Amino acid sequence: MPGPGRKGAKGSKSKSSRPRTTASSDSSSNAYFGDVDGTDRWDEILRYTCVYFDIPDLWSRHGLKKVHANFDSIHERLDSAYLANPGNDKVVGAIISVYTKMSADAILRDKIFHRGFMQRLLPLLEMDNCRHLALRALTTFTHHGGTKVRAGIAKDSASTLVKLIDRYPDDPKVAEKAIITLCHSVIAVVGTWESSPPNPQTLRDIDMPGVLRVVTDTLKKPTTSSDVINHAIELIASSTLHCSEMCKANPTVLKFLVGGFRSKDWIFRAMSLGGLIRVPRKEAEEDTRLLDPHAMMNGVQRGFPMHISEIMTAYGPPKCDIYLTLSAMNLNTKAFMKCGQDHDLYSLGITLANLIPTTEFSITQGGFQAEDPQTGRVEFMDIGLPFKMWGDALPHCAKAIRAKGKPEELDLADFLDIKDAIMKGRIPQVVELARKALERSPDQAYFYYAQTLAAAPMDGLRTAKKGSKCKKITPFLRFQMLQRAVEHASELGMKLLQDSGSVDKDSWELGVAFLTSALEDARTFLDNAPPDNRYIKNMAYWHILLTATCRGPELSDDLSELEDTFMKLKFAEEVGTFLGLPPPKTYLRLAQQHLIKLWPTAIKEWKDVTERYDHDMASETPPTEKNEDELAAWLQDTHIEPDEHGDTRFHRVQSTFNSTRSGLYRCSWCGNPSAVLRKCGGCEQARYCDASCQRSHWKEHKSKCSRART
Repeated sequence: MPGPGRKGAKGSKSKSSRPRTTASSDSSSNAYFGDVDGTDRWDEILRYTCVYFDIPDLWSRHGLKKVHANFDSIHERLDSAYLANPGNDKVVGAIISVYTKMSADAILRDKIFHRGFMQRLLPLLEMDNCRHLALRALTTFTHHGGTKVRAGIAKDSASTLVKLIDRYPDDPKVAEKAIITLCHSVIAVVGTWESSPPNPQTLRDIDMPGVLRVVTDTLKKPTTSSDVINHAIELIASSTLHCSEMCKANPTVLKFLVGGFRSKDWIFRAMSLGGLIRVPRKEAEEDTRLLDPHAMMNGVQRGFPMHISEIMTAYGPPKCDIYLTLSAMNLNTKAFMKCGQDHDLYSLGITLANLIPTTEFSITQGGFQAEDPQTGRVEFMDIGLPFKMWGDALPHCAKAIRAKGKPEELDLADFLDIKDAIMKGRIPQVVELARKALERSPDQAYFYYAQTLAAAPMDGLRTAKKGSKCKKITPFLRFQMLQRAVEHASELGMKLLQDSGSVDKDSWELGVAFLTSALEDARTFLDNAPPDNRYIKNMAYWHILLTATCRGPELSDDLSELEDTFMKLKFAEEVGTFLGLPPPKTYLRLAQQHLIKLWPTAIKEWKDVTERYDHDMASETPPTEKNEDELAAWLQDTHIEPDEHGDTRFHRVQSTFNSTRSGLYRCSWCGNPSAVLRKCGGCEQARYCDASCQRSHWKEHKSKCSRART
């Protein structure tokens, strides 16, 4: 349909399509108002308005450049007409619509907003004939708006929109447009996860409790469209960090997040996961990082309860973390006492270096002590070694090992230097030392482990996956790689799938690959790690949350599929408590507790909503908004900027992920999920992170590659 000021085909350069009349002519003015009053079609009203006010073509960059060049005069004409006709709903509605059309251009959008757009628009919400038009203008304006403009619109209109939804509970169009506007705008205020929280007064201005209430109430109405549900999950999930108390004060908000795991849409479930994890962030405690050796020894001396002892005996006591740590402490003490006698730093270094890859707490903090004859106090003493505290011995031992000149012992010297930097918190130094060491020994897992301590999620995941495939790896290092891979892959998967504005098919599949990889690694960790491993708790938390994310639609109402995980978690928490380390209230622990507690009631309460959403999203021809008037077509008939909230239906709605598709995003050697894998040049089927992964896999892949080529 040709728009106002255009005749014939779109893009026509005909200048005869718009007569050059202006607002200065009385006859023209009378004709304009006569034309406007004589029609109820918004496309015709807008056509007359653009002609009368001499508005350039708003469908092309060329026309928008003219608007830029003459914006002040155009704005003056439109604003004067608005002020002169406050009761003429057709005139003021048309003027607001013209401004809305211009908002597709970012620079014009900001100018229009700062010239008082909201003060002109809000009165239209009280006009019966303009209410839907004004709401549509808000959704369009916030759709194109930048962060500052959206935040400004939230402050100006959020509380008004809440009241409007309450006032017209039986008008689904009011609820739909208002909630979409709230999603676009309020997220700009509360959804900035990495920045400082919004001003409390701002939250009061936008009435966040009211926003959360009207959104959840509207979702349960059978007239609510899948588009509104899609916007609602994004709004609620984004609100849980800075508005956590408000979310918890409204029980149905948390239930909506938990009920969202039942949807067959991966993006919906990923948003539910992200929202649920952010709820307890502010109240959460830090995870336990240090180990109290005295509490551990006291616990062992008291003797474990029978059920704990039986499980650890079944696994094998020498393989349990408690025994590995106590053994390392014992060997540490003996080695240092021997060094105190013979001052042999080389032998001490060899002993310590061999302990480092076996347990997290491999170096005992202590020193040589003696009683001061003058004060009677026990003090650390100088016995002629280049250190007093045992923790300071590592660089001296590394130097002694290198002085022997044995190439096969250079890795051990690097172990000592890296561990010294870790203990002193010099993480950049750790990464650099590990990088250089890997150039010499690319199959040494400890160097990969060291690099994961500071790597960004993508690099950290790749490093952990490659490290776990090393031949020179201890059980301790293997489990460390697994737990780091779970954390990194979970974070990456959530981020990709939550970024709903830019999720395309490839990003969607990669995001799903990250989450399924994390679930697999969490399961592997729980199945194989020592029952007293201190990371079992976190891996159990992740396994519960990821199982709900990856398998939510098929899980039972009582989560019986997770019974084994619940048992392992209970045991791990009991062991920690017995050793004086009760489980802290970390955000992961609290998040999975919310999920478990709310699951039975939440999936029942939100069953109809998720099923309705899934049905619409899986439809071959998903329901689209019907043009209630010609305004919709007029506003949508332009694409100046990329659509930030484009259609992302492709195959979002499915509960399981095709393993063949998953393989396209996983390294054939280390299993690392990535979007930039390299194909094997021979068969073009295998995929690798880099040349080192391809070389490592070649012995296994060689025969398959030959058959594929043949």
